[in-house]
Amino acid sequence: MQRAVPLLSICFFAAVCFAQMPYRISMGVKIPLRDGVVLDATLFRPPSDAPVPVIVTLTPYIADRFEDVGAYFAKHGYAFAAIDDRGRGNSGGNFVLWTGEGRDGSDAIEWLARQPWCDGRAAMWGGSYGGKNQWMIAGQGPRALKTIVPASAGIAGQNIAMHNSNILLGLDYNWLVTLAGRTPNNSTGGDKEYWTGVYREISRGLVPYRHLDRLAGYESADWQRWMEHPALDAFWDAASTAPEDFARIAMPTLSITGAYDTSESGTIQFRQMQLDRAHAAESYLIIGPWDHPGSRVPKRTLGGLDFGEAAVIDVKALHVAWYDHVFKGAPLPAFLKDKVVYFLAGSNVWRSAPSVAAATARVQTVYLASSSGRGALAEKAEAPGRDRYTYDPGLPAHNEGFEGGDYVSPSYLTDDGMIRRIAGDGLIYDSAPLPVAADLVGTPALTLEATLDVPDTDFRAVLYEAKADGSVVFLTQDLLRARYRKSLRQAELVTPGKVESYRFDHFNFIARTLAAGSCVRLVLVPVGASYHAERNRNSGKPVQDETAADNRIAHVEILLGAKGSHLDLPWGR
Repeated sequence: MQRAVPLLSICFFAAVCFAQMPYRISMGVKIPLRDGVVLDATLFRPPSDAPVPVIVTLTPYIADRFEDVGAYFAKHGYAFAAIDDRGRGNSGGNFVLWTGEGRDGSDAIEWLARQPWCDGRAAMWGGSYGGKNQWMIAGQGPRALKTIVPASAGIAGQNIAMHNSNILLGLDYNWLVTLAGRTPNNSTGGDKEYWTGVYREISRGLVPYRHLDRLAGYESADWQRWMEHPALDAFWDAASTAPEDFARIAMPTLSITGAYDTSESGTIQFRQMQLDRAHAAESYLIIGPWDHPGSRVPKRTLGGLDFGEAAVIDVKALHVAWYDHVFKGAPLPAFLKDKVVYFLAGSNVWRSAPSVAAATARVQTVYLASSSGRGALAEKAEAPGRDRYTYDPGLPAHNEGFEGGDYVSPSYLTDDGMIRRIAGDGLIYDSAPLPVAADLVGTPALTLEATLDVPDTDFRAVLYEAKADGSVVFLTQDLLRARYRKSLRQAELVTPGKVESYRFDHFNFIARTLAAGSCVRLVLVPVGASYHAERNRNSGKPVQDETAADNRIAHVEILLGAKGSHLDLPWGR
């Protein structure tokens, strides 16, 4: 007869066996979903058997990628579950981009919360796709979920896949390649030499942008779906949290992004939709001097700029302090001085404000004006006039933008190549030199009054700090496709020769101290001069189907004067 083992002996065995372990790892944890699909997770836990809250990330990038994160949280008293998206890694089902993660994540959280090692409460962690997933999952209203900390959470169709004005960027196809199959293809997706060749080749127009996937060697169903939806519509809406779902997200949230993060505007917009719908009392936002990955792993330097030691905050420790605040009643992390905390580059210090809008003290309107040799940004409107530039889509790619990042230059934030390469295909406008240092803080906006002699074209507007010594610092940019000047959901081709208004209001939030003697520089160039962006050939046909046979040279005229073009500059306190 088998003798029962006393409970005291079991407890003693567990205490002895796990006492020297920094944390416990359980691989291959199976999480059932409502439709019968089973997700696979790697679970990290403190050595003690006491129930604790669980931090969750749902990711297409495979759970093993976040071993260091799980270990860190387990050593600080939390369980951490890294879950493979359906159809990725060891999870069952088929992976379809942006589809079902809200529902799957909600099911997974409720299952995890019922496990004996969990105290019934959950939080979320993750950036980029994992940041966007947090909003999708929170919008489903899982009862166990008490807080989310989304980093670099982009909005599909606005700063993921399509950018600003329904313009596609080639490097987003790179990203699809990394997600092909069940495991990441990081080496192939990161082969800069290969992808530079691919994008240079597609820019020639021998094949339409629709067939970029064939040219690159991976025919992507997701890419082809994007091609069928060249403007914001229900397809793109379904890829993000529905507006009405934000009413369920009254929980505390901490959002993290960077001034040079391609998903910065999405991160800010998600949070604002929460504030508009759920009226969350504790909703905080951090905007650092970082790029997309920098919101999780901050670095001191980026693109040729040094932001000083203050730029490198301990993001993992900040997460723990936030979770301790939500779950244990600990004080709010001291770093969160106000609802919005942002890094003031140039001065290289952190500042705070009660809202994004409140970070801007005043908005100055300056007017585009002509002057000898170079245009000016004048404080008062000058006499009416017109400036002109030409965009020939038949020319080889020759003027790369910010979206090319370090594919273009390791010092892409201080590179002045875009300015130097202008030769009749762009315009430059400088403000008067600043008599004293001043803080540019907020989101600029530009209105161009312009005429075209073609039915469509793409504009790029770039802002720089131009220093007294001739060097420049990239601040922010916006892109605009003429046919979407009135609505991102409805194309309307331009009547050649007709004066139209083009509003650029998707610049990134920027915070920088401009040095005395510096000026604000506005540069206008065609997007199509870059091989990293979809090339508009100005014919008015669907841009994804245009080829070199459709090339039309665009002559762009910018109207000046009191009723002409102007720039709104946000200045800080």
